[in-house]
Amino acid sequence: MTNTLPDSVIIVGASGFIGRNLVRALKSRVARIVPVSVSGAAIEGLSGHPFAQLNDLAAAPDSIVINVAAYRYDAANFATAQTELLVRNAEISGKVYEFCALKNIKEVRAASSIAVYPADDANFDDAAPLDLNRDPHPGELMYGWSKRIGEVYGRLFAEKNGISTVAFRLTNPYGPFDSLEENKAHVVPAFVIRALTTTGPFTVRGNPEASRDFIYVDDVCEIFQRSLSWRGRGGTYNLGSGTNISVRQLAETVLDLTGTKREIISQGAATSAVAHRHCRNDRLKADFAMDKFVSLADGLKPTIAWYRDAL
Repeated sequence: MTNTLPDSVIIVGASGFIGRNLVRALKSRVARIVPVSVSGAAIEGLSGHPFAQLNDLAAAPDSIVINVAAYRYDAANFATAQTELLVRNAEISGKVYEFCALKNIKEVRAASSIAVYPADDANFDDAAPLDLNRDPHPGELMYGWSKRIGEVYGRLFAEKNGISTVAFRLTNPYGPFDSLEENKAHVVPAFVIRALTTTGPFTVRGNPEASRDFIYVDDVCEIFQRSLSWRGRGGTYNLGSGTNISVRQLAETVLDLTGTKREIISQGAATSAVAHRHCRNDRLKADFAMDKFVSLADGLKPTIAWYRDAL
């Protein structure tokens, strides 16, 4: 096992929120970065490559592929997008591993999700094997299975092709370069957009006391970067801050940092019926020597600044 960064990194999903941040984080550290996206457009000044033509991309066997691609859906229509989420996310994973096998690439880093965990688990522990006989929550059944399938692909291609995958089950990442459309945005950017563009009572969907683990995108990129020094080592990790924040606390913090005082009201059904998700990250902190994560307030400040400019 080596402790050096690779000469070449291929980022699949480079035009997305996490992908774009990864390109920015790695530009000065890796000699060659190839952004891959649906459009194949240049990202951060680097020439891109279309995902549909992935197998035509010239790649050395010692390259590392980072797969952060996912089917994009409107957050408000999450329930009705379940079929597309399952089919498209599984297709993406299959295409990435097919490419790696074709090019004899042996290292993959992949974004998974804590939605893979069974519906009735209260605490998510990545030290225990995932029980595939217990389904994810019914409200996100097919999305959760699409991420499970990606993890299963990693195991199968490790056994058949010797491809080592380090997969990260993301909690709720947030930061600059996320969606500018509130109906397509996840909870943090949606709240920021709402705070900056509307007046009157601040509406949240569902139970304001529901809680989530939010992680700033710079921490996500740092963990991905540290994993690039590994060779021949697979694993699956929860990638979250380890701290839960209620939806109400999130709204209050966003409103405070945007300088607005507004009544918070609840309306309609939540996108997910899961009230609380507690995510253990002990193994992540130990294996990546990551003992501190950016606080919600400290992460929201640059996020809000970016949205003020972008909007």
